[in-house]
Amino acid sequence: MAEASAAIADQNFPLAEEKLKLARESFNQLSTYYQELAQMFVGVDTLLNRSNREKALETAQLRDQASYQLALVYRAQNQPDDAVPLLMEILRSQQPTRDLGQRAYQQLYELGFVDAPYAGQTATFPEEPVDPEEVIVVPDEVIVVPEEV
Repeated sequence: MAEASAAIADQNFPLAEEKLKLARESFNQLSTYYQELAQMFVGVDTLLNRSNREKALETAQLRDQASYQLALVYRAQNQPDDAVPLLMEILRSQQPTRDLGQRAYQQLYELGFVDAPYAGQTATFPEEPVDPEEVIVVPDEVIVVPEEV
């Protein structure tokens, strides 16, 4: 990441792109390994499960930061088609309620991919009442099932 930052400072975008791609791949692989280790210790050793789960989250955060920097490099090179998938990946991982997710959404807005800015507010709900049969409740989520056409 340090080499990528230096390349960005020098506006050597091809080198920055190369270093950031390597960083993303490495962080993603590490996060996957930590997730696998955490899963192996479910019901066996809570301390090891928790420790590896935290490491998985930390490396996933680093991956998302590398992805964000890479998306900015693509923007600087006028390559929005390469930036958008990375920004969407960040939003899936971080959600729009977290700082990095909000910054990713802002980039999508600036690129014209989305029409409305996001002010970082809490979730909004439909003004019209929703038929209870059309709502599926998942822990920490509410999914509204669209009406059939």
